[in-house]
Amino acid sequence: MNDTRSIVTVDGLAASGKSALAKGLARKLSLGHLNSGLLYRAVALLAIRAGLDLKSSEAVVSEMGKHSIELRRDEAGSSLVIMDGLQCGDELLATAVSTGASLIARHQEVRDRLLDLQRDAFKPGGVVAEGRDMGTVVFPGAPVKFFVTAKLDVRAQRRYAQLKGTPQESSLESITRDLEERDRRDSTSVVGTMKQADGAIAIDNSTEPLESVIERMAGIVREVLFYLG
Repeated sequence: MNDTRSIVTVDGLAASGKSALAKGLARKLSLGHLNSGLLYRAVALLAIRAGLDLKSSEAVVSEMGKHSIELRRDEAGSSLVIMDGLQCGDELLATAVSTGASLIARHQEVRDRLLDLQRDAFKPGGVVAEGRDMGTVVFPGAPVKFFVTAKLDVRAQRRYAQLKGTPQESSLESITRDLEERDRRDSTSVVGTMKQADGAIAIDNSTEPLESVIERMAGIVREVLFYLG
């Protein structure tokens, strides 16, 4: 893969704050923000609407072939998913879609079908690409890669605060257990394994203010891209 654009990858643990960091970094650097998770949610939505068994890779891939899925930049530079000519909105955030996305993301055939869509996102402009395998699979040649971590209790508190007052509200203990299980599953999955890419810079997002972390990451990106000329 020969891509001369400015590409920054941001992978990391669930609830580590990588989405906020990636979005803020993209805004600061005037790059597009590629949220890969939205694509898997879109595919899950298609499969759910079709009443498919989400564990069937063949059925899901077949359904994907019946629809068009596009990525576009919104006015803020973030990702918009267009399915069959219509913009996807809050339906991608539904609990069933979130759960379904986790299931279909384990299918290698689905990941393969979405690979070029991610690699071609927002061309010819550069991107800050966020996900679980951006630096290892999607953009292995990216000049700057980050891997975001945070302490488990911090991540659980963040997720608890995020869900409080919503239909998905849960106890702190339950959220902590779920995150522990997600970490185990993400790190041991045969497909879409989440790991720190070679050369990736570890970012501990446990206590430092968000804007401070974004500024530090932006400084690293500017330094590397300036060095590369």
